[in-house]
Formats: sequence, C-alpha cells, structure tokens
Amino acid sequence: MTGIAGHVELREPVDSDLDIIFPMTQDPVANQMSMVYPRSREAFEEQWNVRTGDSESVVRTILLDGEIVGRINSFVKDDETHVGYLIAQAHWGKGVMTSALSRFVELIELRPLIAHAAKSNIGSCRVLEKCGFVKIDECDSPETERYMACIECKYRLD
Repeated sequence: MTGIAGHVELREPVDSDLDIIFPMTQDPVANQMSMVYPRSREAFEEQWNVRTGDSESVVRTILLDGEIVGRINSFVKDDETHVGYLIAQAHWGKGVMTSALSRFVELIELRPLIAHAAKSNIGSCRVLEKCGFVKIDECDSPETERYMACIECKYRLD
C-alpha cells in the first residue's frame, strides 16, 4: 500500500525480527499511552513463540519502505478473535498503522474482529475507526500485572 507514509507491507515474521521489535515494546512513552507495562525479554519471546506457533493466530511484521517498524497480530481470547498492534514511535501520526491495519483486516477473513484501546490512546482509537472498527463498549479496566488501570474502549469490525 502506498500513501503519505511511504510503502507499507506486511510479511510473515522471522526470528531476527525479535531484536528490532522487542525494543519498541520497551518505549516508556508508548507504554504509557497504551496503558501497558513492558514485558521482560523472556516473557516477550514466550508470547511471540505462542503467537507465531498458534494456528489460530496470524502475526505479521510491518515494514515501511523495507524497514521493520512494528508488528500486528490476531489471536483468539474468550472465543473472540482479537487484533493487536505496535508501531515504533518515530512513525506515529504518519498513516503507517492505518495502512497496516487496513491490509491486515483484508488478510483476516474471520469476523467479527475485536480490538481494545485505552480511551486516552486517541491515536489508536482513530486508527481503529479509520479501518472500520466501531466502538461497542467503554468501561473501567482495573490494573493487572500487564495493564494499567484505565478507561478501555472495545471495538468491533464485522
């Protein structure tokens, strides 16, 4: 897909992607915006291996003009197919994530797709809405080992 951001591609992940994507998960500004606590390298690799080895999950590495800038995936939780994504802060606000998510939802034929975002994460909420997701719920989300307490929006794409 070509747009303002450059050429956005999705490709199957390879092991060497971990060394580029893991540092993105440690960005304190991104974590605060997403209301998540960073995982250790070991926990990140464990989750990566589960997602990439799970037949119900689809994982893709996001490339911008050939450079790795993020990842996107689907996974099944509570009998629903969820979508999650991460993009390097240097590429926020350039349309990269919107392009990547648009391509990803074309790839995933299963519907509905569910996504969650902290209400305060305006950029992520806008990406979801631009890609056709509709907000179906908003609730207080308590703090957990992985997530900060926040108001969370639940989105659905049919």
